Amino acid sequence: MRAFSTAVIEKLGKLIPRLATDHDGEVVATVRAIARTLSNAGLDWHDLTKAVTRDPEAVVVDRDRKPESWWEIAAWCRDNDRGRLNPKERQFVNDMCGRLIHGGEPTERQGSWLRAIYSRLGAGS
Repeated sequence: MRAFSTAVIEKLGKLIPRLATDHDGEVVATVRAIARTLSNAGLDWHDLTKAVTRDPEAVVVDRDRKPESWWEIAAWCRDNDRGRLNPKERQFVNDMCGRLIHGGEPTERQGSWLRAIYSRLGAGS
């Protein structure tokens, strides 16, 4: 599978939610924008499909140890939500899981918020 740069992931992260509109013209325009973004990065729809349909077993987190990477922290928060996150926090955590899975770094503000959520959910207890 070809690699997705952080810039491409960020752009796709902004475009994909736009597919949820009820306006057909906006959906088509968004699909074309996604195709252009992929093409400009030397990627195609098949690469995107492979990236989002990875075997979940390919990334394994040992549940008996504390998470070490940003992605592991985000995944821990996602997996230990149990209805305690508000919709905004849940969306943020899910977004961070998608952005950080390939080893990216959150901004200082994102990292601070992610650590606060991790702490509040009872990490390490």
